[in-house]
Amino acid sequence: MSVRWFSKQKHDVQSYVASAPTLDPTEIARLANLSAQAQQLAANNLPNPQSSILSNAESQVIQNIELYRQKRFEILLSEYQQTQADIAKLNELPDLQNVWLIETQYDRDATQLVSEQSQLIRGLASNAQKRVRELERFKTQNKIQREPEYPLGSGRFLRYCLLIFLIVIEALFNAEFFSEGLSTGLLGGFTYAALLAAVNVLMSFFLGKTLIRLIFHSDPAKKAIGLMSLLMTLTFVFGMALGIAHIRDQLVIESTNPARMALSTLTLAPFDLGDLFSWLLLAVSISFALGALADGLTIDDLYPGYGPQARKTEAALNDYMDELDEVRQDLEEMKSNALAELDRSVEKAQSSIAEYRHLIDRKKQIRLKFDQMVHDSNRVMETLLQIFRTENEMHRTDGQRPAYFNEIPRLKPLEMPWVEHDEQQLILHTRLMQTLTSQSQDIRNKLNETFLRFMDRLTFVPIETLDPLKTNHPSWQD
Repeated sequence: MSVRWFSKQKHDVQSYVASAPTLDPTEIARLANLSAQAQQLAANNLPNPQSSILSNAESQVIQNIELYRQKRFEILLSEYQQTQADIAKLNELPDLQNVWLIETQYDRDATQLVSEQSQLIRGLASNAQKRVRELERFKTQNKIQREPEYPLGSGRFLRYCLLIFLIVIEALFNAEFFSEGLSTGLLGGFTYAALLAAVNVLMSFFLGKTLIRLIFHSDPAKKAIGLMSLLMTLTFVFGMALGIAHIRDQLVIESTNPARMALSTLTLAPFDLGDLFSWLLLAVSISFALGALADGLTIDDLYPGYGPQARKTEAALNDYMDELDEVRQDLEEMKSNALAELDRSVEKAQSSIAEYRHLIDRKKQIRLKFDQMVHDSNRVMETLLQIFRTENEMHRTDGQRPAYFNEIPRLKPLEMPWVEHDEQQLILHTRLMQTLTSQSQDIRNKLNETFLRFMDRLTFVPIETLDPLKTNHPSWQD
């Protein structure tokens, strides 16, 4: 056989063992033409019966097996090192015992928040308590046993809208009456009527909102003032309505000075009106004035001063409760974040333990592959040597068997590193996980207890002391 043929043969075997995941001794024997080499040596009664050195063919078998072992060992070692690095990363995760610090951190953060806000809340609480006491004292002094009754928000706005509505409607209603005596026609009549309606309605509203309200006061002197104010208001309303009607009469007859002439006729003959429309104008003016008076009375609580006093108390309570609610929301958000962190920690711990177990199993599988590779390579080597030696012995003419044929050479030893403490770490983490899972509810309870403790520290005015108004304002309910 030529040197080139042996070189190609050697190359084919090396390519096979370098790429094959497992070795097939039959395929190696075929590629290496092992039987032919054994027979060629046997024809010359080689190897020498007294030789203790492996033949070239056997040496090539050993080299190819060593090449295969080294390649597979490098691959398995790389997988093992990567697996061990992944395990090391898991070991670098925060200690599961840090989960028990979540409640401590929440306590620390809540303490800082409450310390920053307590002075403001204390001031608002003191003011709210002061206003509640003033309201209770007001009710006691004025013998009031009911809660205040007045429109709030949109209701109060609608009352003022009603006032403007009365002025506009009266002006529109009276514009036609006044336009008959004005050269400016309907537009002039509306302007004239609007000015008189504004005086009539606004004055009635103001007197109803202020002086007439004194009728409902518990003090007899103030009640008398209220009755006198009512009499004066009714006199004003009736006199104003008569004046408007007389002005209309003067405008109809095209008087040169309608206001002065109306005053003269009002003084001399107040009920001597020119026509039915003037009487209708009188009735309209009185009706709208009385409507404005009623609007002024009902825009606030009927008892004088009770509405403003209640609103001051309500504003102080709202300021206190709003600030308290804002801090409550901050504390609840912090608690929610702490609970979410607890859940994430438990989930992360469970995931890391599952991953830890998976990596240890993978490491064991690599070790099994390594052991299997070592066993298989030894078996393949023995099989190939047996093929060569049997074939050589069968074709020898001297009938002898080399002494070293009775021995199997040893391959170079390979050592796969091993870390034994990983399983102990897994056991430790698993126990911590079990403890954490069993005590996670205790941590949740402690977070809730801490939240309530800080809320008690913030509630400088007990909610029950605010009950007189709280019962009428559901927004203050917890």
